[in-house]
Amino acid sequence: MQRRLICFVSIILPWTLSAQTGDMKPIAIKGHFIGESVAQLLSKEPKVQQQVKWCEQHPTKPTCDRLLAAIEHGGRAEIANSSWTNFVVDGGHLVKLTTLVNENSDAVSDLTKKFGPRSSATAFPMRNALGTTWQDRLSVWDTPTVYATLREDNNPASQNHHYVLIVESRAEHNRERTEEATQSAPKTD
Repeated sequence: MQRRLICFVSIILPWTLSAQTGDMKPIAIKGHFIGESVAQLLSKEPKVQQQVKWCEQHPTKPTCDRLLAAIEHGGRAEIANSSWTNFVVDGGHLVKLTTLVNENSDAVSDLTKKFGPRSSATAFPMRNALGTTWQDRLSVWDTPTVYATLREDNNPASQNHHYVLIVESRAEHNRERTEEATQSAPKTD
């Protein structure tokens, strides 16, 4: 009996785990990959390189301590470039990317090609202070390696209806969910 269990654990379990994650290739989002190193991120982002150089020259300025800790010691920081893209790095790697996507409706089909079928698509009612109502849409791709959302902002007061894409590692998504649950839990004294 023990021999069968050992065989199962040593042969079947690793095969199952590799089948779950697959030999998934990293998926490029604006030239970046979730999990890429900070060095790879910097090599593709001249504006971020400039931020780092400026912080190296002015390490006492606000936010520079966090940025330099992330770059030099694998700390956590959020970094923005000038093209409406935010990066979160942690442990020396890119763990989250947030960006605006062009207005065209091909965004969902493009993401479906990259991540497979959507896990969910939700329309939710919105209302502004003037009483105008509309529906925004949220598409989710929940894969073994990344969690991606695409929110379509349909606010009629906005001149450009835009999409906000967030792609994050599974670990980052789980960390955020745990943090949200902790913050929303009632405090006991």
